[in-house]
Amino acid sequence: MKNKLFIITIFLTLLGNASNAENFNYDYIEFKVGTTNSDATEKEIYAVASKSINENISFRGGLYYYTGDWTTSSNFRKQVGKGFYLDSVYNAGITSKTDLVISAGYSFYSIEASSKQISGVISSNTNTNVDTNIYHASIGIRQKILDSIEMEAHYRGIDVEKSTSSVTQGNLILMNKLSKNTSIGIDYSWNINSSDFNRTVLFLRRKF
Repeated sequence: MKNKLFIITIFLTLLGNASNAENFNYDYIEFKVGTTNSDATEKEIYAVASKSINENISFRGGLYYYTGDWTTSSNFRKQVGKGFYLDSVYNAGITSKTDLVISAGYSFYSIEASSKQISGVISSNTNTNVDTNIYHASIGIRQKILDSIEMEAHYRGIDVEKSTSSVTQGNLILMNKLSKNTSIGIDYSWNINSSDFNRTVLFLRRKF
C-alpha cells in the first residue's frame, strides 16, 4: 500500500486546475478533543493546521496526544501515545455545493505502555515503548447542506507498518458555522471490516 500512497500523493500534486465548490475553505487551524473505543477507552487531543497552495491542493498536518487504560481480572494496562500526521489533499468541485476530496498521507506515533499482571499474590510490572509508522489514503465528498452547515463523508484505507492486514474505515463529519471565521463540529470514524473500533471527536475550527 505504501507504493500506492506515494503514487497518489504525486498524482494529487499534478492534477489540473479544476474549480472547487463555492465558499469552501481549506485554510484553517483546529483544536480537537475526543475518545476512542477499542480494546481500551482512550482520551485524545489534537492540534491541526491546513494550508492551501492553490485552488485545488492543500497540505494538512497535526499533532496528537492520548492516554488509555483497561483492566481485566488479571491485568491492568495503561498507555500514553503521541505523534503527528501529514496529508496532501486534492479537492475539486462536483457541483456548486459539493467537493470531491482525495487525500494521502503519513502518520507516526510513539506509545509508552505499562502493564501489571496479577496472579494470586504475585504481581509483575512490564514497560514497553513502541514506535509505529502508518500510511493512509481517503476519498470522499464535502457537501454544503445549509449556509451554515457542512457535511463530509470519507472512505479511508490505512496501512500500519509491520501489520499483516490493512484497515478500512468510514468517516462522517458535521460542522456548523458560528461566525464568518469560526465553526464547531463532530467527527466520527469507525472500522468497516470489524466492530472493535470507533472514534468520536469534537472540534473548533478557525479559518484564516
